[in-house]
Formats: sequence, structure tokens, C-alpha cells
Amino acid sequence: MSERHRKRGFTLIELLVVIAIIAVLVALLLPAVQQAREAARRSQCRNNLKQFGLALHTYHDSSTMFPPREGGSGCPNTACGFARQRWSANISLLPFLDQAPLYNSLPQDAPWSGDPQWNTIFLQILLCPSDTGITLSPAGTAHGIQNYVYCNGDNPVGSGNSGSQTTPIVVPSRGMFGMAQCYGTRDCLDGTSNTVGMSEAVRPMNRFALGMVAGVANVATPAACMALYNRSTQTYPGGTYVADTSPGFRWGDGAGYFHGFTTALPPNSASCFFGNGQTHWIDTWKTASSRHTGGVHCLMMDGAVRFISENINCGNLAASPPGNSGGVFSPYGIWGALGTRASGEIVGQF
Repeated sequence: MSERHRKRGFTLIELLVVIAIIAVLVALLLPAVQQAREAARRSQCRNNLKQFGLALHTYHDSSTMFPPREGGSGCPNTACGFARQRWSANISLLPFLDQAPLYNSLPQDAPWSGDPQWNTIFLQILLCPSDTGITLSPAGTAHGIQNYVYCNGDNPVGSGNSGSQTTPIVVPSRGMFGMAQCYGTRDCLDGTSNTVGMSEAVRPMNRFALGMVAGVANVATPAACMALYNRSTQTYPGGTYVADTSPGFRWGDGAGYFHGFTTALPPNSASCFFGNGQTHWIDTWKTASSRHTGGVHCLMMDGAVRFISENINCGNLAASPPGNSGGVFSPYGIWGALGTRASGEIVGQF
């Protein structure tokens, strides 16, 4: 056969070059695919908060106020027993989140602790798809995972009980949601577009990094909490991890540890118990958090969803909490001002 009619195949070098080109193309495409997937997850997370906004305002239309973060369906909650006293706002909102059958199935004396049936139900509206944290509680049982929390303002958030209380205590809040305390749009004197109502909160990545610590001394200011935290490694070398259940669980339990957050420390930073306690009814510096790069989604009280940068101005973190009085400016900058409903700050661009 002549040379010009001989069939020519790929040489080994040419084959390796083709494989290398394909590998480079795949390497270039994978980040784009991952970014597209994360964009879709972020969009779903944002949409979940939009649905919460619609549910809150529909509830407000029928009740002239928003539900309490913790305290059943009454405001103030003085008629029901301890079980319903711990019911979260999520339960009050179920009929407005297309979950009326679930709401109607709840016994009025459903326990707030342990592992009740409704606390093991997974509801997609409660979950941000970007969160890759654990799905079982640190105790190793299903405990109703969730990713959205309610704003307590710029003060430490808590439950107002010691775990054994049988009568409700009304705990005022500088934010829009508190313990057995309800507020309406009429109470949002700073303007609904300038007041945060809800945000995200992530579950821990493992049972040995729960994300809530008690300090070796009283953690009385946000700065004291931040001092326990290494932001680059996202660990707390200066504190003790709590040996309890964790934030991101018990979607039906309205305790501040599970369902509240405070606008003092910047998003995606530290969360600590206020003082040296280590249990979920102790007040906490609970910080908004997400798996999104650069910040968190927040639901404003006018129903809009804003992405808040983790570098937002937080003012003087060494300042003591301002207490529950209205009309007192937040010491924690723009972020603190966004969390309060009637403090009189003028909020610019954020």
C-alpha cells in the first residue's frame, strides 16, 4: 500500500493533548455550573422568605398584629398553658403557608420539648437549600430542622423562662418579634422598609461545632462575644461549646435560642450566650447566618427581601445592650438600627 493511502491514527501525544483540553474545559465549566446551582438555591431561599412575608401580612390582616415569636396564637399569651406558651410563630403561620391541615392536626396541649410528631416533619418552606448542615439534632434525633428566624432587635434574645415556668411572662422586644408580645405595623415607627423582621440561620456542620458558646466570663457585650471567635476559621477557641440541642432545629419551639436573632454582631459571625450560662433558655447574642457568600437574606417588614452584607456597619460593639426602652438609638450602627422598630434612627443606604 502506498504511503498516501495509509490511514493515519492519533498518536499518543495527540490523544493526551485532546484529553488535557477536555480536562481544562471541564475545569472551567464546573465553577460556572456550581455558581448556577448556588444562584438557583439562593433564589429559592429568597423566595421562601417572600412567602413568609406574605404569610405574616395575611396574618396581620386577620389579627391586626403579627404573631409572637414565642407564645402560641394569643397576644399577650395569658390564657394557655406552658406547652403552647413555647409554640413558635411558625406554628401560628402554618395556615397562611398552605399548611392548614397540619395546623388543625396539632393537639392544643402539644409539648414544646422532647420529640413530638409535628417537630419531626420536614417542611420545605422552612429550609434554605444552600444549608448543608446536619439534619439530625446534636442528640442524634430528628428535631424539626429550619433555617429562618425572627428579629428581637439589638438586644440579647431569650425565652423569658427558666425551663420550669408554668405561667407566661411577657418580654418586650425592641424588634418586631418577642416572647408573648405582639406588634403590628402601627408599632413600627421606624418604617416597615427600614425594619428587619426575619433572617436566615444555619445548622452546624457537625455535632462538635454547634456555633453557640459560653464564655469563661460574662459575655455582656457583642465585643466580648466576638473576642471568643476566630472569624477566619469560624471556631471559638476562647469559649466552651454548649452541650445542648442547637440553633437550626425545633421549628415548632419558639424559644429565642432556636427562633430569634439579634442585630448587634455582623451576619455570619459569632453567637454566644449572654453571660456564662449554657442552656437554651438563657439570653443569647444570636447572630444571623447563612451559607451564602458575603451576607444573609433578610425579610423587611414591608415584605421586601434584602441581601445584607456581613460587612454592614455595626457601630460600637463594646457598648452594653440598650434595654427594652423605645426611642433609644441603637449603639450597633446601621445593623442595630435595622433591627429596631421604634428607636428613631435615620437609616441610609445599606
